[in-house]
Amino acid sequence: MTHPRLSAARLPGWLAADLPTAPTGIVHIGLGAFHRAHQAVLTQEAMRVEPGPWGICAVAQRNGRLVDALVEQDHLFTVTERGAEDDRVRVVGSVREVLLAAQQPDRVATVLAEPGTRVVTITVTESGYRHDPTTGRLRVEDPDVAADLAGGSPRTPVGQLVGGLRRRRERGHPGLTVVSCDNLPDNGRLTGRLVREFCAHRGEHDLVDWINGHVRFPSSVVDQIVPATTEADLAHVAEVLGLEDRAAVVGEPHRRWVVEDDFAAGRPAWDAVGVELVADIGPHQAAKLRLVNGTHTALAHLGLLAGCTSTADALGRPWFAHFAERLLRTETGPSLRRFGLSPDEHEVEALLNRLANPRITHRLDQIAGDALRKVPQRLLDPAVDLLVAGIEPRLICLAVAGLLHQQDFPVLTLPLPLRESRVFRALLADAVRRIDQLGVEATLRRIGRS
Repeated sequence: MTHPRLSAARLPGWLAADLPTAPTGIVHIGLGAFHRAHQAVLTQEAMRVEPGPWGICAVAQRNGRLVDALVEQDHLFTVTERGAEDDRVRVVGSVREVLLAAQQPDRVATVLAEPGTRVVTITVTESGYRHDPTTGRLRVEDPDVAADLAGGSPRTPVGQLVGGLRRRRERGHPGLTVVSCDNLPDNGRLTGRLVREFCAHRGEHDLVDWINGHVRFPSSVVDQIVPATTEADLAHVAEVLGLEDRAAVVGEPHRRWVVEDDFAAGRPAWDAVGVELVADIGPHQAAKLRLVNGTHTALAHLGLLAGCTSTADALGRPWFAHFAERLLRTETGPSLRRFGLSPDEHEVEALLNRLANPRITHRLDQIAGDALRKVPQRLLDPAVDLLVAGIEPRLICLAVAGLLHQQDFPVLTLPLPLRESRVFRALLADAVRRIDQLGVEATLRRIGRS
Protein backbone atom coordinates (compact mmCIF):
# COMPACT_ATOMS: atom_id res chain seq x y z
CA MET A 1 0.00 0.00 0.00
CA THR A 2 1.33 3.42 -0.91
CA HIS A 3 0.93 6.42 1.37
CA PRO A 4 1.10 10.16 0.67
CA ARG A 5 4.29 11.93 1.71
CA LEU A 6 4.61 13.58 5.07
CA SER A 7 4.11 17.35 4.77
CA ALA A 8 2.79 20.25 6.80
CA ALA A 9 -0.44 20.31 4.80
CA ARG A 10 -1.13 16.62 5.43
CA LEU A 11 -0.50 16.59 9.17
CA PRO A 12 -3.54 16.18 11.41
CA GLY A 13 -4.46 19.50 13.01
CA TRP A 14 -3.60 18.36 16.55
CA LEU A 15 -0.09 17.44 15.39
CA ALA A 16 0.52 20.57 13.32
CA ALA A 17 -0.54 22.82 16.21
CA ASP A 18 2.11 21.22 18.42
CA LEU A 19 5.05 22.05 16.13
CA PRO A 20 7.27 25.13 16.60
CA THR A 21 7.26 27.86 13.97
CA ALA A 22 10.22 29.87 15.24
CA PRO A 23 12.84 31.53 13.01
CA THR A 24 16.32 30.10 12.79
CA GLY A 25 18.71 30.64 15.70
CA ILE A 26 20.76 27.45 15.49
CA VAL A 27 22.92 26.08 12.67
CA HIS A 28 23.68 22.39 12.87
CA ILE A 29 26.65 21.01 10.91
CA GLY A 30 26.37 17.31 10.15
CA LEU A 31 22.74 16.52 9.40
CA GLY A 32 22.34 12.85 10.23
CA ALA A 33 20.19 10.39 12.15
CA PHE A 34 21.70 11.17 15.54
CA HIS A 35 21.04 14.90 15.34
CA ARG A 36 17.46 14.35 14.23
CA ALA A 37 16.77 11.90 17.06
CA HIS A 38 18.61 13.86 19.73
CA GLN A 39 19.34 17.62 19.54
CA ALA A 40 16.43 18.36 17.20
CA VAL A 41 14.00 16.67 19.60
CA LEU A 42 15.38 18.39 22.70
CA THR A 43 15.32 21.77 20.95
CA GLN A 44 11.69 21.26 19.96
CA GLU A 45 10.81 20.33 23.53
CA ALA A 46 12.67 23.40 24.83
CA MET A 47 10.71 25.69 22.50
CA ARG A 48 7.47 24.22 23.79
CA VAL A 49 8.47 25.13 27.34
CA GLU A 50 9.91 28.54 26.45
CA PRO A 51 9.19 29.77 22.91
CA GLY A 52 12.04 31.58 21.20
CA PRO A 53 13.92 32.04 17.92
CA TRP A 54 15.63 28.65 18.03
CA GLY A 55 14.69 26.96 14.78
CA ILE A 56 17.47 24.89 13.21
CA CYS A 57 19.19 25.25 9.85
CA ALA A 58 20.74 21.81 9.34
CA VAL A 59 23.72 21.38 7.02
CA ALA A 60 24.39 17.99 5.42
CA GLN A 61 27.88 17.34 4.13
CA ARG A 62 27.16 15.03 1.19
CA ASN A 63 23.80 13.29 1.64
CA GLY A 64 21.80 15.01 -1.06
CA ARG A 65 19.02 12.42 -0.92
CA LEU A 66 18.33 13.25 2.72
CA VAL A 67 18.25 16.97 1.94
CA ASP A 68 15.84 16.38 -0.95
CA ALA A 69 13.61 14.21 1.23
CA LEU A 70 13.39 16.85 3.95
CA VAL A 71 12.72 19.68 1.49
CA GLU A 72 9.87 17.66 -0.04
CA GLN A 73 8.46 17.11 3.48
CA ASP A 74 8.57 20.77 4.57
CA HIS A 75 11.56 19.77 6.73
CA LEU A 76 9.38 17.52 8.89
CA PHE A 77 10.41 14.03 9.95
CA THR A 78 9.46 11.40 12.51
CA VAL A 79 11.41 9.97 15.41
CA THR A 80 10.38 6.53 16.63
CA GLU A 81 11.43 5.97 20.24
CA ARG A 82 11.72 2.21 20.46
CA GLY A 83 11.53 0.73 23.93
CA ALA A 84 11.87 -2.93 24.84
CA GLU A 85 8.08 -3.37 24.61
CA ASP A 86 6.53 -0.56 22.57
CA ASP A 87 7.12 2.41 20.28
CA ARG A 88 6.33 6.10 20.42
CA VAL A 89 6.28 7.97 17.10
CA ARG A 90 6.58 11.76 17.17
CA VAL A 91 6.80 14.38 14.42
CA VAL A 92 9.66 16.87 14.70
CA GLY A 93 9.49 20.35 13.19
CA SER A 94 12.40 22.18 14.84
CA VAL A 95 14.42 22.01 11.60
CA ARG A 96 13.40 25.01 9.50
CA GLU A 97 15.93 24.80 6.63
CA VAL A 98 18.27 22.16 5.23
CA LEU A 99 21.37 22.77 3.11
CA LEU A 100 23.87 20.63 1.23
CA ALA A 101 27.31 22.02 2.00
CA ALA A 102 28.90 20.70 -1.18
CA GLN A 103 26.38 22.53 -3.38
CA GLN A 104 25.44 25.57 -1.27
CA PRO A 105 28.68 26.82 0.34
CA ASP A 106 27.72 30.49 0.11
CA ARG A 107 24.36 29.94 1.78
CA VAL A 108 26.10 27.96 4.57
CA ALA A 109 28.47 30.90 5.21
CA THR A 110 25.58 33.36 5.07
CA VAL A 111 23.41 31.56 7.61
CA LEU A 112 26.39 31.12 9.95
CA ALA A 113 26.98 34.89 9.70
CA GLU A 114 23.39 36.01 10.25
CA PRO A 115 22.93 37.99 13.48
CA GLY A 116 20.01 35.78 14.50
CA THR A 117 22.26 32.70 14.55
CA ARG A 118 23.48 32.35 18.10
CA VAL A 119 24.37 28.67 18.45
CA VAL A 120 26.14 26.19 16.16
CA THR A 121 25.99 22.48 16.98
CA ILE A 122 28.09 19.79 15.30
CA THR A 123 27.77 16.01 14.75
CA VAL A 124 30.23 14.90 12.07
CA THR A 125 31.74 11.79 13.82
CA GLU A 126 35.32 11.59 15.05
CA SER A 127 36.83 11.52 11.57
CA GLY A 128 34.96 14.64 10.42
CA TYR A 129 37.28 16.95 12.33
CA ARG A 130 40.23 15.98 10.10
CA HIS A 131 42.67 16.00 13.01
CA ASP A 132 45.45 13.73 14.21
CA PRO A 133 44.07 11.97 17.32
CA THR A 134 47.57 11.57 18.74
CA THR A 135 48.59 15.23 18.56
CA GLY A 136 45.17 16.89 18.35
CA ARG A 137 46.45 18.99 15.45
CA LEU A 138 44.71 19.75 12.17
CA ARG A 139 45.78 17.37 9.40
CA VAL A 140 46.90 20.00 6.91
CA GLU A 141 48.01 17.27 4.50
CA ASP A 142 44.40 16.03 4.20
CA PRO A 143 43.34 16.87 0.60
CA ASP A 144 40.10 18.53 1.67
CA VAL A 145 41.75 20.54 4.45
CA ALA A 146 44.47 21.63 2.01
CA ALA A 147 41.82 22.73 -0.51
CA ASP A 148 40.01 24.71 2.19
CA LEU A 149 43.23 26.38 3.30
CA ALA A 150 43.92 27.34 -0.33
CA GLY A 151 40.66 29.28 -0.39
CA GLY A 152 38.34 26.91 -2.26
CA SER A 153 34.68 26.31 -1.41
CA PRO A 154 34.85 24.71 2.06
CA ARG A 155 34.76 20.93 2.00
CA THR A 156 35.31 20.33 5.71
CA PRO A 157 33.25 21.27 8.77
CA VAL A 158 36.13 23.32 10.19
CA GLY A 159 36.52 25.16 6.88
CA GLN A 160 32.78 25.83 6.75
CA LEU A 161 32.77 27.11 10.30
CA VAL A 162 35.72 29.44 9.72
CA GLY A 163 34.09 30.77 6.55
CA GLY A 164 30.97 31.67 8.48
CA LEU A 165 32.88 33.25 11.37
CA ARG A 166 34.98 35.30 8.93
CA ARG A 167 31.87 36.67 7.26
CA ARG A 168 30.28 37.28 10.66
CA ARG A 169 33.25 39.38 11.76
CA GLU A 170 33.37 41.30 8.47
CA ARG A 171 29.70 42.28 8.87
CA GLY A 172 30.12 43.40 12.46
CA HIS A 173 27.70 40.83 13.87
CA PRO A 174 27.96 39.57 17.46
CA GLY A 175 29.60 36.34 18.53
CA LEU A 176 28.03 32.94 19.03
CA THR A 177 28.55 29.54 20.67
CA VAL A 178 29.86 26.41 18.93
CA VAL A 179 28.86 23.13 20.62
CA SER A 180 30.50 19.92 19.43
CA CYS A 181 28.34 16.86 20.12
CA ASP A 182 30.74 14.15 18.89
CA ASN A 183 32.35 11.43 21.00
CA LEU A 184 35.73 13.09 21.40
CA PRO A 185 37.52 14.05 24.63
CA ASP A 186 37.11 17.76 25.36
CA ASN A 187 35.31 18.13 22.04
CA GLY A 188 34.67 21.84 22.52
CA ARG A 189 38.29 22.69 23.22
CA LEU A 190 39.34 20.49 20.30
CA THR A 191 36.95 22.31 17.95
CA GLY A 192 38.15 25.72 19.12
CA ARG A 193 41.78 24.71 18.71
CA LEU A 194 41.24 23.40 15.18
CA VAL A 195 39.36 26.54 14.16
CA ARG A 196 42.14 28.80 15.45
CA GLU A 197 44.82 26.60 13.87
CA PHE A 198 43.02 26.75 10.52
CA CYS A 199 42.94 30.56 10.72
CA ALA A 200 46.61 30.70 11.70
CA HIS A 201 47.61 28.56 8.70
CA ARG A 202 45.88 31.14 6.50
CA GLY A 203 47.56 34.02 8.28
CA GLU A 204 44.23 35.33 9.61
CA HIS A 205 45.51 36.35 13.02
CA ASP A 206 42.97 39.16 13.37
CA LEU A 207 40.21 36.60 12.94
CA VAL A 208 41.78 34.48 15.69
CA ASP A 209 41.71 37.52 17.98
CA TRP A 210 38.04 38.14 17.15
CA ILE A 211 37.18 34.48 17.81
CA ASN A 212 38.97 34.60 21.15
CA GLY A 213 36.83 37.54 22.20
CA HIS A 214 33.46 36.61 20.71
CA VAL A 215 33.07 32.83 20.28
CA ARG A 216 32.61 30.15 22.95
CA PHE A 217 33.40 26.46 22.46
CA PRO A 218 31.82 24.53 25.37
CA SER A 219 32.38 20.79 25.46
CA SER A 220 29.41 18.44 25.63
CA VAL A 221 28.47 14.80 26.10
CA VAL A 222 25.60 13.13 24.26
CA ASP A 223 24.10 9.69 24.80
CA GLN A 224 21.44 7.89 22.80
CA ILE A 225 21.50 4.75 20.69
CA VAL A 226 20.36 5.65 17.17
CA PRO A 227 20.79 2.72 14.75
CA ALA A 228 20.55 2.97 11.00
CA THR A 229 16.95 3.23 9.77
CA THR A 230 15.68 0.15 7.93
CA GLU A 231 12.96 -0.36 5.33
CA ALA A 232 10.91 -2.04 8.05
CA ASP A 233 11.20 1.11 10.16
CA LEU A 234 9.94 3.24 7.27
CA ALA A 235 7.03 0.86 6.72
CA HIS A 236 6.13 0.99 10.42
CA VAL A 237 6.00 4.81 10.41
CA ALA A 238 3.79 4.79 7.32
CA GLU A 239 1.43 2.34 8.99
CA VAL A 240 1.21 4.34 12.23
CA LEU A 241 1.01 7.82 10.72
CA GLY A 242 -0.63 7.06 7.38
CA LEU A 243 2.10 9.13 5.73
CA GLU A 244 5.41 8.17 4.13
CA ASP A 245 8.51 9.65 5.80
CA ARG A 246 11.76 9.19 3.87
CA ALA A 247 13.79 10.93 6.60
CA ALA A 248 12.51 8.84 9.52
CA VAL A 249 14.86 7.91 12.35
CA VAL A 250 14.63 5.37 15.15
CA GLY A 251 16.28 5.64 18.56
CA GLU A 252 16.03 4.31 22.07
CA PRO A 253 13.88 6.25 24.58
CA HIS A 254 16.98 7.19 26.61
CA ARG A 255 18.30 10.60 25.63
CA ARG A 256 20.98 12.53 27.54
CA TRP A 257 22.91 15.75 26.85
CA VAL A 258 25.43 17.40 29.18
CA VAL A 259 26.89 20.78 28.16
CA GLU A 260 29.38 23.11 29.77
CA ASP A 261 27.46 26.24 30.76
CA ASP A 262 29.44 28.72 28.66
CA PHE A 263 27.30 30.46 26.05
CA ALA A 264 28.14 33.70 24.24
CA ALA A 265 24.67 34.82 23.15
CA GLY A 266 21.91 32.81 24.77
CA ARG A 267 20.49 29.35 24.14
CA PRO A 268 17.16 27.50 24.11
CA ALA A 269 15.67 26.44 27.45
CA TRP A 270 17.39 23.09 27.15
CA ASP A 271 17.85 22.86 30.90
CA ALA A 272 14.05 22.86 31.30
CA VAL A 273 13.79 19.59 29.33
CA GLY A 274 16.55 17.58 30.99
CA VAL A 275 19.75 18.89 29.41
CA GLU A 276 22.40 19.19 32.14
CA LEU A 277 24.41 22.42 32.23
CA VAL A 278 27.64 21.88 34.17
CA ALA A 279 30.84 23.70 35.07
CA ASP A 280 33.13 20.70 34.46
CA ILE A 281 32.44 18.24 31.65
CA GLY A 282 35.37 15.96 32.54
CA PRO A 283 33.67 13.37 34.77
CA HIS A 284 30.56 13.15 32.56
CA GLN A 285 32.73 12.75 29.48
CA ALA A 286 34.86 10.00 30.99
CA ALA A 287 31.81 8.09 32.21
CA LYS A 288 30.11 8.21 28.80
CA LEU A 289 33.20 7.22 26.81
CA ARG A 290 34.24 4.41 29.15
CA LEU A 291 30.94 2.92 30.26
CA VAL A 292 28.66 3.32 27.24
CA ASN A 293 31.08 3.60 24.32
CA GLY A 294 33.68 1.31 25.88
CA THR A 295 31.11 -1.46 26.30
CA HIS A 296 29.85 -0.86 22.75
CA THR A 297 33.36 -1.17 21.34
CA ALA A 298 34.25 -4.27 23.36
CA LEU A 299 31.06 -6.04 22.28
CA ALA A 300 31.59 -4.99 18.66
CA HIS A 301 35.08 -6.38 18.19
CA LEU A 302 34.54 -9.57 20.16
CA GLY A 303 30.99 -10.08 18.94
CA LEU A 304 31.85 -9.79 15.24
CA LEU A 305 34.46 -12.54 15.67
CA ALA A 306 31.75 -14.74 17.18
CA GLY A 307 29.22 -14.07 14.42
CA CYS A 308 27.04 -11.62 16.38
CA THR A 309 25.36 -8.82 14.46
CA SER A 310 24.09 -6.38 17.11
CA THR A 311 24.59 -5.45 20.76
CA ALA A 312 21.30 -7.17 21.61
CA ASP A 313 22.43 -10.30 19.74
CA ALA A 314 25.70 -10.37 21.68
CA LEU A 315 24.12 -9.72 25.09
CA GLY A 316 21.56 -12.42 24.38
CA ARG A 317 24.44 -14.91 24.73
CA PRO A 318 25.21 -15.67 28.40
CA TRP A 319 28.99 -15.51 28.10
CA PHE A 320 28.91 -12.12 26.40
CA ALA A 321 26.43 -10.76 28.96
CA HIS A 322 28.68 -11.95 31.79
CA PHE A 323 31.72 -10.41 30.12
CA ALA A 324 30.01 -7.02 29.65
CA GLU A 325 28.80 -6.95 33.25
CA ARG A 326 32.26 -7.81 34.60
CA LEU A 327 33.90 -5.26 32.31
CA LEU A 328 31.68 -2.54 33.78
CA ARG A 329 31.88 -3.65 37.40
CA THR A 330 35.55 -4.55 37.66
CA GLU A 331 37.38 -2.43 35.08
CA THR A 332 35.77 0.48 33.22
CA GLY A 333 33.65 1.40 36.25
CA PRO A 334 36.58 1.38 38.72
CA SER A 335 38.70 3.32 36.21
CA LEU A 336 36.45 6.32 36.92
CA ARG A 337 37.52 6.61 40.55
CA ARG A 338 40.08 9.27 39.72
CA PHE A 339 37.16 11.42 38.51
CA GLY A 340 35.37 10.87 41.81
CA LEU A 341 32.82 8.52 40.21
CA SER A 342 31.75 5.00 41.05
CA PRO A 343 28.79 3.64 39.05
CA ASP A 344 26.28 1.89 41.27
CA GLU A 345 24.34 -1.32 40.69
CA HIS A 346 21.38 0.55 39.20
CA GLU A 347 23.53 2.38 36.63
CA VAL A 348 25.24 -0.81 35.48
CA GLU A 349 21.96 -2.71 35.23
CA ALA A 350 20.25 0.16 33.38
CA LEU A 351 23.07 0.37 30.83
CA LEU A 352 23.08 -3.38 30.19
CA ASN A 353 19.29 -3.30 29.73
CA ARG A 354 19.64 -0.47 27.19
CA LEU A 355 22.26 -2.36 25.18
CA ALA A 356 20.22 -5.57 25.32
CA ASN A 357 17.01 -3.93 24.04
CA PRO A 358 15.89 -6.60 21.54
CA ARG A 359 13.95 -4.08 19.46
CA ILE A 360 16.93 -1.80 18.78
CA THR A 361 19.26 -3.23 16.14
CA HIS A 362 22.51 -1.44 16.90
CA ARG A 363 24.80 -3.12 14.39
CA LEU A 364 28.23 -4.17 15.59
CA ASP A 365 29.83 -3.41 12.22
CA GLN A 366 28.54 0.17 12.53
CA ILE A 367 30.02 0.49 16.03
CA ALA A 368 33.34 -1.04 14.91
CA GLY A 369 33.86 1.54 12.16
CA ASP A 370 36.80 3.93 12.55
CA ALA A 371 37.98 1.83 15.50
CA LEU A 372 41.52 3.15 15.74
CA ARG A 373 40.15 6.62 16.52
CA LYS A 374 37.68 5.32 19.10
CA VAL A 375 39.62 2.72 21.08
CA PRO A 376 42.13 5.07 22.81
CA GLN A 377 39.59 7.05 24.83
CA ARG A 378 37.14 4.17 25.24
CA LEU A 379 39.47 1.37 26.34
CA LEU A 380 43.13 2.40 26.45
CA ASP A 381 42.74 5.44 28.72
CA PRO A 382 40.84 3.42 31.35
CA ALA A 383 43.55 0.73 31.11
CA VAL A 384 46.15 3.36 32.02
CA ASP A 385 44.14 4.46 35.06
CA LEU A 386 43.64 0.86 36.20
CA LEU A 387 47.35 0.10 36.02
CA VAL A 388 48.12 3.24 38.04
CA ALA A 389 45.64 1.97 40.65
CA GLY A 390 47.28 -1.47 40.68
CA ILE A 391 44.44 -3.24 38.81
CA GLU A 392 45.15 -5.49 35.84
CA PRO A 393 42.96 -4.57 32.82
CA ARG A 394 42.43 -8.18 31.69
CA LEU A 395 39.00 -7.71 30.12
CA ILE A 396 40.02 -4.50 28.38
CA CYS A 397 43.00 -6.38 26.91
CA LEU A 398 40.62 -9.08 25.69
CA ALA A 399 38.50 -6.44 23.93
CA VAL A 400 41.60 -4.90 22.34
CA ALA A 401 42.73 -8.36 21.23
CA GLY A 402 39.30 -8.76 19.61
CA LEU A 403 39.94 -5.57 17.64
CA LEU A 404 43.35 -6.83 16.52
CA HIS A 405 41.89 -10.13 15.31
CA GLN A 406 38.76 -8.61 13.82
CA GLN A 407 40.66 -6.02 11.76
CA ASP A 408 43.57 -8.30 10.83
CA PHE A 409 46.08 -6.75 13.24
CA PRO A 410 46.10 -3.06 12.27
CA VAL A 411 48.78 -0.74 13.60
CA LEU A 412 47.45 0.33 17.00
CA THR A 413 49.32 3.18 18.65
CA LEU A 414 49.40 2.64 22.41
CA PRO A 415 49.74 5.52 24.90
CA LEU A 416 53.25 5.74 26.32
CA PRO A 417 52.28 4.30 29.75
CA LEU A 418 50.93 1.18 28.06
CA ARG A 419 53.90 0.83 25.73
CA GLU A 420 56.18 0.92 28.77
CA SER A 421 54.04 -1.44 30.87
CA ARG A 422 55.25 -5.02 30.91
CA VAL A 423 52.03 -6.02 32.63
CA PHE A 424 49.82 -4.57 29.89
CA ARG A 425 51.92 -5.98 27.07
CA ALA A 426 51.88 -9.44 28.69
CA LEU A 427 48.10 -9.31 29.26
CA LEU A 428 47.47 -8.21 25.68
CA ALA A 429 49.74 -10.90 24.23
CA ASP A 430 47.98 -13.52 26.35
CA ALA A 431 44.55 -12.30 25.21
CA VAL A 432 45.61 -12.40 21.54
CA ARG A 433 46.92 -15.94 22.03
CA ARG A 434 43.75 -17.14 23.76
CA ILE A 435 41.46 -15.86 21.02
CA ASP A 436 43.79 -17.29 18.37
CA GLN A 437 43.84 -20.73 19.97
CA LEU A 438 40.38 -21.04 21.54
CA GLY A 439 38.15 -18.58 19.72
CA VAL A 440 36.09 -15.87 21.37
CA GLU A 441 33.28 -17.88 22.95
CA ALA A 442 35.54 -20.48 24.54
CA THR A 443 37.72 -17.67 25.90
CA LEU A 444 34.69 -15.92 27.38
CA ARG A 445 33.49 -19.18 28.93
CA ARG A 446 36.83 -19.56 30.68
CA ILE A 447 36.54 -16.02 32.00
CA GLY A 448 33.05 -16.83 33.23
CA ARG A 449 34.34 -19.75 35.26
CA SER A 450 37.27 -17.81 36.74
